Amino acid sequence: MRLVFSFENPELDGTCAILISNHLTWNAKKIIETYLLRWPIETFYQDAKQHLGLNDYRMRNSKAIQKHWSLVFLAYSFLHLNTLPVSRRKKEKKPFQSIGQIVRQQTQKLIQNLLLHTHQLLEQGIDVSLVFSQLFAKQEYTMAASN
Repeated sequence: MRLVFSFENPELDGTCAILISNHLTWNAKKIIETYLLRWPIETFYQDAKQHLGLNDYRMRNSKAIQKHWSLVFLAYSFLHLNTLPVSRRKKEKKPFQSIGQIVRQQTQKLIQNLLLHTHQLLEQGIDVSLVFSQLFAKQEYTMAASN
């Protein structure tokens, strides 16, 4: 086992991180660099599970599960791009947004658009029952299938 004590300062005082590795050929720098790669992976899994449904698949075959995971990874990639600054050259003081904040913003926009679309349909004189049957078609299909 390799044991690494990592301090935040060259004086080697204050708090330290203690890292243990079973890679005997790795030097301290390699162990620390590898450890630092772990945080983005941890945050990805937390966001993907909490906000994007990574663990919410109910498929029984591996191909369907793979498609579900691919869609989650794609959604995460687009959301992550939305967290990046527009340009590194501009000295904008744009506040950092988390994946969760962006998901909540997008959810709010989708609900607003749904309500506006529903309002427009009703203003055009389309019957309320037809509007609701279009909005909840899948739910009606599911309910009809269970009866």
